[in-house]
This record gives sequence, C-alpha cells and structure tokens, in this order.
Amino acid sequence: MNKNLHVVITGASSGIGETTARAFVAAGHRVVLAARRSELLEPLAKELDPTGTRVLVVPCDVRQPSQLEALIQTAKGKFGAVQVLINNAGVGTDENAWWDAPVDTIDRVLETNLTAPMYLSRLVLPEMLAAKHGHIINIGSVAGQIAVSSLYSASKFALRGFSLSLRRELSGTGVHVSLVSPGYIRTPMTQEAQGRGFPMAKPELVAEAMLGLLERPRAEVIVPWWYGMLIGLERLLPALGDTIVKQRT
Repeated sequence: MNKNLHVVITGASSGIGETTARAFVAAGHRVVLAARRSELLEPLAKELDPTGTRVLVVPCDVRQPSQLEALIQTAKGKFGAVQVLINNAGVGTDENAWWDAPVDTIDRVLETNLTAPMYLSRLVLPEMLAAKHGHIINIGSVAGQIAVSSLYSASKFALRGFSLSLRRELSGTGVHVSLVSPGYIRTPMTQEAQGRGFPMAKPELVAEAMLGLLERPRAEVIVPWWYGMLIGLERLLPALGDTIVKQRT
C-alpha cells in the first residue's frame, strides 16, 4: 500500500470521519481534518500527531463554496497536491416528514451530501489528472440503494450515480473513484435510530474498507458486506422491501 499520501477527510470531527482519520494516520499518511467543529478537531489532531507535522486542522462548513476552496488551498499549502479526497461529511433529517421541517432542510441535506462532494472533486481533479494519480472516495449509504427516507435517500442515490459515472469518465486516467456504502454504523448520527432493529457495526469497518481501496480500487464497497444481500433482495422482491422498511421505521 502507498504510504505518506496526502489525504483530506471532511466530517472528520466524529463518527466515521474521526475513525477514518485515526486509521489513515496510523497507516502513515498525512491527513487534513475538515469539519465545522474545530473544538473537536484540535484535540484529535494533537492526539494523533503531537508534532503537528502530519495532521492539519481546517475548520470548514462544506455548504460554503468559499470555505471548500480555502480548505483545498490550505491543504495544498501544507502538504502539496491532494492525493486522496474522502467526502465523508453528511447529514440526515431529524424529522420523519421532511415536508413539515424548516424550508432550508432540503438545501442542507442536498448541499452537504451531494453538492459538496461534487464541488470538492472538481477542486482536486485537475492536479490529480495532471499527476495521473489520485483517489476520490465518497461515503454513500445503503439508503442510496434501498429507499428508506425520501430526502436522505435522494441525496445518497444521487451521490451513488455521481460516483459511478465519474469513475467511468476517468477510466484510464490513473484517477480512481470509489463509493463506500455503509449500512447502520454506530455513530452519533445513528445513535437515536439504534439501527432500527439491524445490528450496528463499528465505524472501524468503514475505515478499513477505505484503506483497502487504496491498495485495490473498486467501484463500490458495501459495509458490512451482508447488506449486499438485503440490496439484492430489495431489487428482486421490492414488495418485500416495502414490508421490511415499514416495520423498521
């Protein structure tokens, strides 16, 4: 596996993002931690890299294009061209009926889960293409293949389409695009859901999957693997999927 790669991780302050940062630093990479909550990023950076030479904190709201541009420029100023981009930042909806939620709920979910990954990919691609080397890893969801929440699933279905299409467009360039689709993972975001009856896997599984992609790039990885069976069942017997989703919501 390549060592000492320059990796940018969004949503790095907790959950999958924090666990991924720990795994990538432990694997020998230089890591930029991006999230809104700098009060969580700073202690994490000091823990992972007391010297301050291999971990950089960049507070960033991924909904703000100017802050995304500043994130990449700051990262390049410290570690050079971005070699691995992990679009992990994501939000769900607290309300079961998003149409009764505040009017900006749609923008918040789509801008965070879809627009930000597209914008960041656009920012790093020119140098990746010039170097004929790079990897964009987008964190999707099983909800991007099994419709469970109309607004959240819409964002993740779209992210999946973007990831798989971009991968084909970049075929042969040396730049890889992968989608990691977790099921219910034990994170602050899923704490209230309690897996909706499904076992909740540890975020370390997702981080391990991403590290594995650097060595063996793939179009898509589903974590844990057995969610793939549920996805297959949903496509084969959608009526049964209706029943299962209704019981779990």
